[in-house]
Amino acid sequence: MLEQITQFVLNYKYVLVFYFLIIIFLIIKRKQLDFQAKIIVLYRMKFGLKFIDKISSKFKEWVVLLGYIGVGAGYVGLIFISYIMIKNLYDLIFVSSATSGVSLVLPGINVPGMGILPFWYWIIAIFLIALIHEFGHGVVAKANDIDVKNTGLVLLGPIIGAFVEPNEEKLRKQKDISQYSVLAAGPFANILLALLALVLLTLVFTPLQQAMVEPTGFTFDNYVNESYPFAQAGILPGTLITGIDGKETLEFQQFSQELACISPGEKVKLSTPKQNYSLILTASPDDASKSFMGIKEIHNEFKVKEKYQLGLWKPIYYAIDWLTGFLRWLFLLSLGIGLFNLLPLPIVDGGRMMQVTLHRLKGKEKGEKRYKQISMFFLLVLLLNLLYPLFRGFFGI
Repeated sequence: MLEQITQFVLNYKYVLVFYFLIIIFLIIKRKQLDFQAKIIVLYRMKFGLKFIDKISSKFKEWVVLLGYIGVGAGYVGLIFISYIMIKNLYDLIFVSSATSGVSLVLPGINVPGMGILPFWYWIIAIFLIALIHEFGHGVVAKANDIDVKNTGLVLLGPIIGAFVEPNEEKLRKQKDISQYSVLAAGPFANILLALLALVLLTLVFTPLQQAMVEPTGFTFDNYVNESYPFAQAGILPGTLITGIDGKETLEFQQFSQELACISPGEKVKLSTPKQNYSLILTASPDDASKSFMGIKEIHNEFKVKEKYQLGLWKPIYYAIDWLTGFLRWLFLLSLGIGLFNLLPLPIVDGGRMMQVTLHRLKGKEKGEKRYKQISMFFLLVLLLNLLYPLFRGFFGI
C-alpha cells in the first residue's frame, strides 16, 4: 500500500504541488472569494480590463463582425457537438467494440492516439485557452457597448478556468444578435486558437521536426482484445514493428499499405529488431473484406539524426520537439474546450445561447421550461458518456 502511494505521488508530483499552491492561494484570499453552488469558487480582479477596452475601441467594427461570424460558427458547433455526444453514447451502449470519445483531459491521463498529457503542456495550454476564451467574451461585449465589470479566476471542483463578468442586466436588454455574439465569442476564440495551432503544427513545426529525425518503425500501446492476431502471436505492447513479409516498413502508413494487399486468413511474418513473428490475419469487425491485426493506440517511432544530437543543434531540436508536442495538445484541448462550451448545458455558453433562442421562440415562461428540459437531458448524456465506460468495465459488460 505504501509503495503504491509513493508511486502515485512520484507520478503526479507536479499536479499535487500545483493544487497545493492553489489551496494556499484560496486560504490567503478566502475573504475575497465568492462561493456559488458550494463547488464553484470565484476570485474577481480587474486584470486585463484596460486591454479589453483598448482592443474593442480600436478595432470595433472588426470585432463586431467577428462576433457575428462567431454566432454562425457557434450554432454549427452546438449542433455538431450535441450530435457527437448522443452518437457516442449510443455506440457505447449498442456497439460492443466502441470506445468512449469523451473523457476529462487532465495531466497524467493517457489519451488514445495522443499518449499521456504532460503537466507543463496542460498548465500552459489551459492558461492560454482560458485567457483567449474570456478575452473573446470581454472584447466582443465591450464592442457592443456592454460594460465588463470584472475578470477573474474560477475553480469548479478540480477544474480551473477564468471568467469575465459583463453587465448581465445590460446584456439581457441587447438585441438577440448582440447577446448571441457575446456568448459565442469565447468558444469561437478557442476554435480559432485551435486552428492557429493546427496551421503552425502542419506547416511549420511538424516539417521541421521530421527533417531532423529518421523513422525506425511503429509501436502500439494496447490490444483491441486478446482474441485478435497480435495478442494470439504474443507480440507485446511496445514492440517495435519494422517490416512485414520481408519488406521494410519503418512507418505505420507504409505498413498499412502493405497490409491492405493481404486478405483475411492469410499468414504473414512480422519483423522486429529482436525476432520475427508469424500470425494469421483475421477479418476487420467493420469490413469483413479487410485484414485486421487487433491493436490500437499506434505510434510511429523515430531517432534523431546525428547532426541534431551535437552542439547548438541539440537544444534547437529539443525546442522544436517540445513546441511540436505542445501544439498538438493545444489543438486538442482548445478545440475540445471550445466545443464543450457550446453544449446546451446550464453552466456553459451553449446553454445560454439555447436559452435566449427558446425565450424568443416560445416566450419567457415556456421557453425557460423547455430550456431546463433540454439542458438536463444533455447533462445526463454527458454524465453517461463519462461514467458508462467505468460502469461497463466494472461489471464486465
